[in-house]
Amino acid sequence: MARVTVEDCLDKVENRFQLVLLASRRAHQLALGAETKLPPSTEKVTVQALREIAEELITIDEIKKLNVKPKPVIVESFKPETAFEF
Repeated sequence: MARVTVEDCLDKVENRFQLVLLASRRAHQLALGAETKLPPSTEKVTVQALREIAEELITIDEIKKLNVKPKPVIVESFKPETAFEF
């Protein structure tokens, strides 16, 4: 895929500071498990967020309204193989 740049996104938002806030919010949502509107890829969530904004796959209002809760992580209890003595 071609590289996505800030300039690709600037005509979709008012200014570059708003773009940074929106892209970081969307990247955080994606990291927490929100569904991406792009085909599956190995790109990092920050690149996916910018690409969604540049390609107008998600609107600014959708990013603001989307409430994503973190997926629960189940961790098995840790049992060391050897005991440590102090």
